Amino acid sequence: MKRLEMKIGRLAGVFLSALLFIVLIESVWGPEKKGSLLFILLFWLTLLQGVVALAAVAQLSKAKWILPIKKELLSLHPLLLLIFFLFLLFGVQLDIYPWAGDQGIWLNKKFFMLRNLSFLLLAYLFARKFAIEVFRDGDKQYFYALLYLFTFVTSQTLAAFDWVMSLEYPWYSTLFGGYFFVEALYTGTALACIFCYFLLKERDPDQTQALKKTHKDAATLLFAFCVMWAYFFFSQYLVIWYGNLPEEVTFFVRRFSDPTLLTLSFIILAVLFPLPFLSLLFIRIKSSPFLVLVLSFVILSGVFIERLVFLLPLLTIQMPVLVLEFVMMTFLFVLTFVNRDQVINHYALK
Repeated sequence: MKRLEMKIGRLAGVFLSALLFIVLIESVWGPEKKGSLLFILLFWLTLLQGVVALAAVAQLSKAKWILPIKKELLSLHPLLLLIFFLFLLFGVQLDIYPWAGDQGIWLNKKFFMLRNLSFLLLAYLFARKFAIEVFRDGDKQYFYALLYLFTFVTSQTLAAFDWVMSLEYPWYSTLFGGYFFVEALYTGTALACIFCYFLLKERDPDQTQALKKTHKDAATLLFAFCVMWAYFFFSQYLVIWYGNLPEEVTFFVRRFSDPTLLTLSFIILAVLFPLPFLSLLFIRIKSSPFLVLVLSFVILSGVFIERLVFLLPLLTIQMPVLVLEFVMMTFLFVLTFVNRDQVINHYALK
């Protein structure tokens, strides 16, 4: 890991190189089979916005459990700017949407890009201001946490309605936006548990008492979000199943009629609700950093598969492109985590 440590200037250079690499991949291999970039955007937006949102919610509720990992979680915020630029690149692929040939007032290419780019940029800017206030122990942490949460909820809702739901126009679900931002908080909490594990490994045993308590509280919160996720999922599914309206059931019919997607759907349900719910009922599992680490990765895998199930019936995803882009994003994520102290010091002194 020490080999990955670098100064901020070099880190920015690596980010720029990675962005150019993804642009190159999309230019060479992406035009015919569009879908991998949308997948990358959907997965990483959930993860990155979710982890900052978790810190913002903790700020507003004056929670103390998050203090040992709060700065570490917020040190990931520069990656949100990368999401903004990747969405800008996605602007040339809007022909994948069925409404692109018959544009209206809301589903219009220019307005689509304008509203989504605006909220992605605002989410980054407010996350940055919030992070700087936390790094400097400023007195506007509450204010910027509030602003960030507003843009977070709006941005996640737009991702649900615009990026995914409009792929199946005229299918709609009014709960889809809420489902997205609850899932983002769920993944953000899973990421906090992963952070706790690695920080416990790094720090001296006599300095880990507070971190162990944070880990246990994060695991408890993971249990709570697991239940909330199931509540949103079931609320949405029950209404669609009971109503049985053609414009609502098409989403499920399309996926349940394909044996592979049906199997993947059951896997998603199993790893996002029963498995974490039953596991986290036991104090021994909840208190074990390693077992919670494994469970957190399983939850993130469930969200990963879910994003694929959202897109696969409608788009042709070129797997080598998706793998290359995902590996690149994972590398940048790890790089930011390894260099979190440089990021925190850079913004604290700025």
